[in-house]
Amino acid sequence: MTSAQPAHRRPPHRGAEPTRRRRGGFFLDGEWDAKLHRPVGSAWVRWEAPADEGDWTAPVVLVHGGGGQSTDWLWAVDGQPGWAELFVGAGHPTYLLDRPGHGRSVWDVEAMGPRSAVPDTTVLARLFQVDEAELRGRFGAVAASSTGLFADAAAAQRRDAAALTRLLELVGPAIVVTHSAGAPAGWLAADRRPDLVDIVVAVEPLGPPRTRALTEGVTALPLGAAGQPRGLATVPVLLVTAAASGHLQADSETAAFLRGRGAEVEHLRLGQHGLDGDGHGVLFDRNSTAAFDLVHRHLPAPARPGGGR
Repeated sequence: MTSAQPAHRRPPHRGAEPTRRRRGGFFLDGEWDAKLHRPVGSAWVRWEAPADEGDWTAPVVLVHGGGGQSTDWLWAVDGQPGWAELFVGAGHPTYLLDRPGHGRSVWDVEAMGPRSAVPDTTVLARLFQVDEAELRGRFGAVAASSTGLFADAAAAQRRDAAALTRLLELVGPAIVVTHSAGAPAGWLAADRRPDLVDIVVAVEPLGPPRTRALTEGVTALPLGAAGQPRGLATVPVLLVTAAASGHLQADSETAAFLRGRGAEVEHLRLGQHGLDGDGHGVLFDRNSTAAFDLVHRHLPAPARPGGGR
């Protein structure tokens, strides 16, 4: 037992509310590599839904950011529930994707290439706008679950988009929620299969456009034809910016880029709604639950409330 796990700590199962849920998990196959004789880019998916079908509304797919994993959606500081729990509680069958090479999804170094070192607390504290003491304490799950970034951004985004598209083909039309470097997968999947994406909710997306990992604008891969989005231009976008992240300029440029290519974008600035102090990790930061509630109120009405699609 370590100092971070004192003997008097209340076990998580004692603090949880009893619920009746459907839940499960599965792996999505990767793309077959004929040279290596194995699939590459497989992805683990965890899902949960209300027990009663009459409580269901639009499915949600959650795509984590950068060096994170799907566990990012399962917790928040100060004992708040994670966004995954909040979506399920609001009636959404909810799918959590471990992007290829992250979390439970296999990192095949021979096929997927190298990645950067695991970030230390200095790097993570700067990224999420918390001090190092908080990162070792209240935000400890960030440090515990973080890993490095793939060196080949285009190849990584190609795998992410392929996995997300395969998942949407299985789930059906869904709300796609992305965070940070998970955003390119959302843009690419929406562009390829707009019929399967009700809306893209991009929380602090990777940006601004045309940086090193976004050579084609908001992705490292071309959208549509000649860089002009086709499907993405028909999918509504809700872009979410935290108050203290320093992401406002980058997110504004991302919104302008998408609008310039025909997309309908609503830019939700949390600070304008009294939610101050949250950094880049807003989905598990101090105002996590309030931020979720605000985002949820800005989602479109489900196609068929209380049933299938």
